[in-house]
Amino acid sequence: MGADPFYPAKGDAIMIGLVLSGLLGVALFICFLILGLRGSPEARPDSPVVDAVTQMVGLVGLSFAQFERLLDASDYEKLRSLPALRGAARQCRKDRGTVAILWIGLLLSDLNKLWRFRRFLVGQGAPAEFGEEAKILCTYLVSVIHLQMVSVSIRLCGPFAAGRAALRAKRLVEIMSYAAARVLSRVPATGWREIERSWRRCAA
Repeated sequence: MGADPFYPAKGDAIMIGLVLSGLLGVALFICFLILGLRGSPEARPDSPVVDAVTQMVGLVGLSFAQFERLLDASDYEKLRSLPALRGAARQCRKDRGTVAILWIGLLLSDLNKLWRFRRFLVGQGAPAEFGEEAKILCTYLVSVIHLQMVSVSIRLCGPFAAGRAALRAKRLVEIMSYAAARVLSRVPATGWREIERSWRRCAA
């Protein structure tokens, strides 16, 4: 039986996996170090303020509800187990990879919007300490690197090999959304509507 053209050569796949694993490991180590420096984990902000941030910023990537199914290889493996359906399996993997890359792109867009929104809130007078700002900046940079590496991993190895890393990427964007929500919570709720209008004018 010939080699499956949908997979990279064995040696190349091993090398790619080692390099990506090393890069992801470094990024995650930095991320965990940053989170460790923050001390005990901060509680998730109240749902109303998190929902307000989601609405104001428009978090499309975080709102995608089928990401776990997207990264699940079970359907692909079932198709691939039948010789007559291997063509359909390759197409399934290709389509899932395309959607996964688009999703990671949306998460990166969400991340950038959350960063700008949080800076916007601080610029509007919402209180924030210098140490908090430095930690959020580090978290943002690590998140960007992680998302970019996940995108590269999906392009090289397919969507199913990057499942856990993609879920961590989503978690990092959620952390940034909570950071923005904490700043918004320091502003009286009566002023949120005006903040939303100002933000939309600024983002337009």
